[in-house]
Amino acid sequence: MMKNYKILAKKELMAQRVTSFLILLAILLSTMMTTALSQSMGVLSAMRQQQAIALGGDRYATFLQMDERQAAILEKDSRLSFVGKYVTLGSMEINTSLTLGLNEYEEDVAAVYPSLSRLKEGRLPDAPMEIALPEDVLQYLGFAGKPGDTIHLALSKALRHGIERESCDFAADFVLVGITEGNYLNYTGGGVSGIVGEGTAKVLLPERYLYYNVDIRTRDRKEFQDTMDDLILTLSVHELDTLYNVVYLEALGIRYDGEKVDTELSGQGFSYMLAAGIMVGVLLLFAAGLVIYNILKIAVSRRIGQYGVLRAMGGERGQLYFLVTAQVIILCAVGIPAGLLFGILSAKGILTAATGLLPPEIFLVQNAEELNRLIAENSSGKGIFLSAGAVITLFSAFLAAAPAARYAAKVSPVTAMAGRPVKIKRRNRKARRIYSFEAFYARLNLRRSPGRTAITILSLIMSITVFIVLQSFTSLLDTSADMQEHLGDYSVVNEQTGISPRELKALKADGNVSAVAAEQFSLYDLDEQNRPIGMETDISLGMGETFQIFGLNDCWMDHVFSESLTLEQLDQIKNGEGCVIRNPIPMQVEGIEIGTTHIEEGSYITVAGKEMQVLLSLSGYDMYFSVGNSGFTNGVQVMVSDRLYPELTGEENYKELRPILTKDADRAAFDENLVQFCRRIPGSVSVSYEQTDRQLAESFEQIRLLAWGLILFVALIGLLNIVNTVYTGIHTRVAEIGMQRAIGMSGTSLYKVFLWEGAYYGMIASAIGAAAGYLAVMFIEAAAAGEIRIIPLPVMPMLLAAISAIGACLIATCIPLKKVSRMSIVESIERVE
Repeated sequence: MMKNYKILAKKELMAQRVTSFLILLAILLSTMMTTALSQSMGVLSAMRQQQAIALGGDRYATFLQMDERQAAILEKDSRLSFVGKYVTLGSMEINTSLTLGLNEYEEDVAAVYPSLSRLKEGRLPDAPMEIALPEDVLQYLGFAGKPGDTIHLALSKALRHGIERESCDFAADFVLVGITEGNYLNYTGGGVSGIVGEGTAKVLLPERYLYYNVDIRTRDRKEFQDTMDDLILTLSVHELDTLYNVVYLEALGIRYDGEKVDTELSGQGFSYMLAAGIMVGVLLLFAAGLVIYNILKIAVSRRIGQYGVLRAMGGERGQLYFLVTAQVIILCAVGIPAGLLFGILSAKGILTAATGLLPPEIFLVQNAEELNRLIAENSSGKGIFLSAGAVITLFSAFLAAAPAARYAAKVSPVTAMAGRPVKIKRRNRKARRIYSFEAFYARLNLRRSPGRTAITILSLIMSITVFIVLQSFTSLLDTSADMQEHLGDYSVVNEQTGISPRELKALKADGNVSAVAAEQFSLYDLDEQNRPIGMETDISLGMGETFQIFGLNDCWMDHVFSESLTLEQLDQIKNGEGCVIRNPIPMQVEGIEIGTTHIEEGSYITVAGKEMQVLLSLSGYDMYFSVGNSGFTNGVQVMVSDRLYPELTGEENYKELRPILTKDADRAAFDENLVQFCRRIPGSVSVSYEQTDRQLAESFEQIRLLAWGLILFVALIGLLNIVNTVYTGIHTRVAEIGMQRAIGMSGTSLYKVFLWEGAYYGMIASAIGAAAGYLAVMFIEAAAAGEIRIIPLPVMPMLLAAISAIGACLIATCIPLKKVSRMSIVESIERVE
């Protein structure tokens, strides 16, 4: 008997060809969307990891200052999949804002640190006393030579992070064998790197200065932190000697202990990109399911009489249920394989087209072949994921068909064959003027079948929500957002004479400048009784410490303390009635503890006869302050307003300025003015962060382009789903359209009625979809930030989604209506399918 119902199911599919095609199209599109989404997510994830490697290297963590014994233990540890060593040869100050560090790599530097080793000319060093330097460093050094020439450098290497004052100072001549591309990513941290050939360190450094920095990757990502903790304990590694590659760990979704990392990131290691992808996939399947449900429900309602005849002939409920679901299963058997194939091809086509528009270098790879290999490796169909996608799509289609099948199975033979009486409910209405009959009639049509209207609008809402979420979640893919932020567009430092308030005022008056953050600084060494030389204070200082006073203007103060101080406290410190303390880092050197001073928040201190309340106390590895990028000098740091600083120190000049340009600034003109500014004040040095910002932006350009290709593809599929939904609504009302024309409605008026309906669908769905999309984006942002907060409205995505939805509804209305309007009145009334 079931065999006969299978045949009947096939015959019904052939008899209702338009309905079958629409359901098949919904299944195919939903499968294409989920497949393309999963495939593209794989490539986006790989490109995100590629970006993280370019920013921080292909390493999970680095152990600093390891001796040969410790390095050998790490190399033999079976829990580590990669162990690479390099020796820091030394560093030299290029200017007060930039320091050049030279490293001798015993690992494959091109594989681990690709952004440091991209050659512009020559080759990488492989022999003692050979060197490769970035082109920007050579410009700062004033070196105009070429590969093969000799360059003279004066270097210094300190022990234990500079806590010991002892250092090894030396000068040497190197043979320049390579010029690498400029790498500006570490400009905000004040460091640039060069590469020397293997064996150079043994030639130039005493044996006690020959220690290794060891890069590692673990075999088991889930056990990363446990492995790190065990290695730190086993090797007795100091807490300052572990460096986590947070950017890469976040990109890989590896869990790490955020308390052990000097970072403001959450440290949960959870891939919010994956969460956003799952949310989008669920919304897509829900939207497609609503389309299938709407079409099937309409089709079943129109054939309720036939099902009544089948029940009267002895058909059972289970057989009728099977009859409806078998139609969906047959369509899934055709649509899902085709959707999988088209989804894979579409994803690959999107990625290839997007990447083909730009040179490979912007995607952080060396050439087009490497880029194509990266895409191919991560966009190939994974059997398990494709199978899972097919099962999920089949399951969602079956759920969408279940209500219609249940409705057909429960039908009463007598009721179905007798027909359903039409109940007309009239409400008391106030007489009002109708300004547009077509718009009024369209609103009546929407209220006439509220269930169908709700389903149609809901399917549109899902597509709009997906569009908004996809545009907003791309920010989660940017690993460069985890890099250190910088204040201002430039740094101007003068540690010799300083910069006068008059010069600061002149710089603020520049039309290209919106604001200038300014910093003053004084450092006082201690005498034999550990008292600051030249400064009176009641603070008891420890051995090996220093006493430092920083004066910050309002702009710098707001940038640093706006989140850690209340508005009342900010006003208090700006008025010279309070201060912020940065306590020294406790250290032990050769068994002697230094950095023992600790000042509590809320206490009062006296400096130069001025009593101040400590509004904030920073300890451990919280933020530190310095001039330019000279690094942290261990000691007590007192931050006050630049209004109070001259009273405490007797000095008023600033040591560092950070100009912030306007959005429409003429950067070339400002650069020229800044050159003249530095020439006018001897000892002034400026560094532009423009190259840093540009390189960070380009590192994210790869992901943004690929994500936009995916967004546009999904948006197109969503628009086709809208066309599908509206088309179904019009197609099922062919007889009604014929009746309206029979009683005198003109073709123009008929068009206006349905166009108004389409516009109402789009406007209502756009309003609700924008709200739903905003809530979804807020949820994703809250998950990434670890707290729920109000975020700016994504205005442009909302407008684009609204315009697209309304336009799609109007187009979806015109396509079937044009054909229906050409049919004769009799043919329209008598038409069954």
